[in-house]
Amino acid sequence: MRIARDLLTVADFIPALERESAATRSLMPEDIGLASLFSHDSAADWAYRRTAGEFTPIPGQIVSVRKTGHGVRPVAELSVRDRVLYRALTRRWLGRLEVADRSPEAYEAFRRSPLEADVPGNYVVSADVAACYLYIDHGLLAREILARTGDSDGVDALTSLLAGLTGRSYGIPQQSEPSDLLAEAYLSIVERRLLRHGLTVWRYNDDFRISVATWSDALNAVDTLERECREVGLVLNESKTFISKHATYEANLDHRSDVLREISEEVELDLTQLRISPYDVEIVEPEANDLSIGAAGKAIAEWSSLIDRRDEGLSPEEHEKQAILSDLVRWALPVLSSQSSEDSVLEACGKILRFEQTLTPYVARYLGAGKAEPERTVQWFEDYLGGNPYLTPWQAWWIAPAFRAHRGSYAVDSMQRRWLETVWKDPVSPEPVRAGLTLTMSQKGLLDADELVRQYDAMTETGRPYLARALGAIAPTSHTGALTLRLEDDWVKWAFDYGAT
Repeated sequence: MRIARDLLTVADFIPALERESAATRSLMPEDIGLASLFSHDSAADWAYRRTAGEFTPIPGQIVSVRKTGHGVRPVAELSVRDRVLYRALTRRWLGRLEVADRSPEAYEAFRRSPLEADVPGNYVVSADVAACYLYIDHGLLAREILARTGDSDGVDALTSLLAGLTGRSYGIPQQSEPSDLLAEAYLSIVERRLLRHGLTVWRYNDDFRISVATWSDALNAVDTLERECREVGLVLNESKTFISKHATYEANLDHRSDVLREISEEVELDLTQLRISPYDVEIVEPEANDLSIGAAGKAIAEWSSLIDRRDEGLSPEEHEKQAILSDLVRWALPVLSSQSSEDSVLEACGKILRFEQTLTPYVARYLGAGKAEPERTVQWFEDYLGGNPYLTPWQAWWIAPAFRAHRGSYAVDSMQRRWLETVWKDPVSPEPVRAGLTLTMSQKGLLDADELVRQYDAMTETGRPYLARALGAIAPTSHTGALTLRLEDDWVKWAFDYGAT
């Protein structure tokens, strides 16, 4: 692809790099050391040079990320150059494209909107789009952005970039703020069409609520929503499409509040103000004091107790309580990270890794904290692996580095060491996972400089900075193969030098 002359300048890359450095991708591990390179004095010049003239985007490296339940979300890890370019292009349209509010407060307001309408209907239609980002059509997206911005050169650059990243004419990367901006513009097409049909509709990302007067109107609304989604290449999620009476919809929302209030009474701390959004898994936890620490421990214990009884068959009320407690785990584990590891919490972590895999990032942060007794945490993981659990490559990407700084981790002949070697050698482990494990493996003596040099050429530009940093950390200063990386792309050189520090 080629970007039109003067479309982007060095100055355009500066805020893109700053924002990329600060961005949180909640489901993808972020390497703090390599992320610091976004602040390198020459990073903007590097990005400008790497996107000048003819170049080819690096196809996104797909990692299968666990969703709530048993679903899987394909998330593409992009090369640094393409991440920065993607953000620089979309930043051109800030102010002309609406920035979505994905906060938990906005989600709660969305859910309650049908109840607070000027003229509430008798029925509420709830629906969302299946795999929305995966099927966004580049041509339709381009027409929408062009109509709003008139930026033909920018739109051409964007569609060329997306085609190179995905290898097809549809789909945008997940876990990406630029994609959130584009998806908001794309889904607004459907929303506008529904409004033109005279429907009373609310939208939060790809979730829809429609308020109607009669059952027939509700059926017609579902048909209309399905048709308009299909017109832009999207499909409704059948399992999440419901028609509820107004009173039933309100009772369901209130019931969740009642359950949360009940849990608050059990843990002796008011948790009713915690707002949880399916698109924002980061919850700001209260200060870790005696009261919150005790409540967090009780919440974890209650969740663990319900999980232990899953095979007995939980009542619908207990299922809902378990779901709410799963959300509270996101609050509880960060609170408990300030304390020494407790056997009961470690045991619950093992259950989370098995039954609530989407919460793996929270477990990884808890295990990595090791405030007082890292040896206990290491021994727990050794025993846990002895039970031959199934951990996905994505989970390994999170969990393995959490133990890197703990004394005694990955000792010779340990289960941990064999597990890490298995993940590395597994042919289904995606490149970002293997690249993300290189520092842990090299520092623990599982990869030497010669092997890292051999693996370097086998990886794309997406994974190479991770290997360069690992080589910088462990290679002897006289290692000829390692030193050649200082003559490669500047970002690789910076990663190598960072590792050497």
